[in-house]
Amino acid sequence: MSDKQNESKLDTELAHSEITETCTPKFKLKFTDYAVDKFQANFIYTDKNGETKTRPRAYVPFDVSRHTVLKGLRLFQNQKTKSKTFVLQYWFNGKSLPLTIGKFKLGIFGCRDCEDKVFEIVRAHTNDKGRWIRDPKQTIRDQERRIESSIVEDSYKLTVNEVIERLCKANFPRAKREGRLSASSIQTHCIHLIGRNWRTRHLIFVEDYQGHGLIKFKPNYHKRTAKPVDWADLFSKFPVGHGIIKDKKFNPNNERSVYDSDLGKEVIDNLTPGLIKRFIENKERGFGTKKNMLETFKTLWSFALDKGLLGDSPPANPTRDIVFKRPEVSKSPGTRYNDLRFTDQELKTIYTTLIKLTDKYPFQAEALLFMLCTGRRAEETLKIRWGNINKARTLITLPASITKARKVEYVDITPPVAFVLKQIDKQLAGKYQGYRFVDWLFPTTRINKKRLHEDKYVRSDSCRTKELRGCWSEVVKETGIIGAPKMLRKTFSSIAKLELGTTSKARALTGHQQDSTLDIHYDKSTDGQRKEYANKVSKIFDFEKASNE
Repeated sequence: MSDKQNESKLDTELAHSEITETCTPKFKLKFTDYAVDKFQANFIYTDKNGETKTRPRAYVPFDVSRHTVLKGLRLFQNQKTKSKTFVLQYWFNGKSLPLTIGKFKLGIFGCRDCEDKVFEIVRAHTNDKGRWIRDPKQTIRDQERRIESSIVEDSYKLTVNEVIERLCKANFPRAKREGRLSASSIQTHCIHLIGRNWRTRHLIFVEDYQGHGLIKFKPNYHKRTAKPVDWADLFSKFPVGHGIIKDKKFNPNNERSVYDSDLGKEVIDNLTPGLIKRFIENKERGFGTKKNMLETFKTLWSFALDKGLLGDSPPANPTRDIVFKRPEVSKSPGTRYNDLRFTDQELKTIYTTLIKLTDKYPFQAEALLFMLCTGRRAEETLKIRWGNINKARTLITLPASITKARKVEYVDITPPVAFVLKQIDKQLAGKYQGYRFVDWLFPTTRINKKRLHEDKYVRSDSCRTKELRGCWSEVVKETGIIGAPKMLRKTFSSIAKLELGTTSKARALTGHQQDSTLDIHYDKSTDGQRKEYANKVSKIFDFEKASNE
């Protein structure tokens, strides 16, 4: 039996049972994970005739204010399974009705998760005075019917917008492998498909433990505005042409997304290379943006093909033959650093400056130090977990979920890398002792300290550092060295190539994709060779040893 069926059965049983008989009004349970986890109900009671009986389930109300959305929330415990379930008692059409919120699972679904879910339900089904004007059970039934009807409906004449809605609801699955795209990729696709507008402003893009992207809806704790709670609600509140923001920062070019354009009204089968290319070129954006938009259309088409939304005889892929030529001179500001590298003296200056900035920019400075002495990408570095480091601290395994090539790669812990790890240990032994339970090697300093005991939270994407701009801006300000963090990787690669003699040996350390057939077939590195290369190159970056000498 599925969870939804179990919830429905529980609601029915509770609605027909004399729940007042199981209640102990004098006792109220604290609304904390610890209290719920330790709570054990008393299932033995005495009936009106004085006979001792055992009830199948018991409940206890929570000690919460009657002026909050949590009023009516109770904890039910099953006598046989000892499972604990959050149930909300609400008043609708003159009846007191139970609504199952979810089963309590420590570290997975706790009080905070329950509060978030209850808040969204109450916000969507009550008026400003707190009275229930809509039945949440009816809402759930309507949603289930819409999903069922969408599966059986005719899919041969779906518009581009309808496919976009389905792609969003499916959380952007990968085309060739199981799982979902990364959070950054999903965010980019969402911006192109549904726009830089109020739709995307209501969304949060995070990653789960496997590196798969997730889209969450922003909760509303402070305002009474009706924020969308799911995709159906989002597209209902912001239909085609609504919610577009004219903002110099958020939407500087006042662009309309695919969803808000005439292209979105076209039947997906009728898409042609000409239609797609004209749509992209009319944006008057740079090569990189055009390339990303084309990738978005490829993702959309692959999804439609995979889900059978193009009929029994799908047309040819309209994105296959579209090519955008790279300009000879790029106008993108970041490209001026593509062919530059730091000098040896600049590298040493950056290193010493980052050491000084570890107090002002904790974990950001260490992350940049790690990139400097390993040549790894920022996106890979910031997603390293303590569990990726072996017990002997000799090797870091980069799982396929975080590498650009989507394959397992390794970083040998050389003396410079070991020094970076010691710097992190100092941070965790000092001001950030509570961060010892955080799963990430480079956690963010914006962690909610009240939630550090929550296993689910400290493992989540919300607890890692995602930006290095603040620390790097300070480096540029103090040193006067002009450059970008990506130049650390380019500099490391250049030094590694000079020291090792061949490009392929350098790639064994940096994870670059090989561009030479000779390198691919005749110069592959074993684990032992990679370690040898790492130790040889690390001597160049061992500034600590050099300063001590």
